[in-house]
Amino acid sequence: MGKAIIAVILTLFVWYLAISYGARINLPELGNLAAIVVMGGCIIYFNDKKNNS
Repeated sequence: MGKAIIAVILTLFVWYLAISYGARINLPELGNLAAIVVMGGCIIYFNDKKNNS
């Protein structure tokens, strides 16, 4: 459960930073793209870590 909370907090943080930056460069969908990429990376990382242990 702790890993899921960390992944959600990390995703929201990256989403907020990317949406702020995307608004400056006139690319508002950058936040959504960054959130999807980060969450996908967290899923792959935690699955690989679980299988290797």
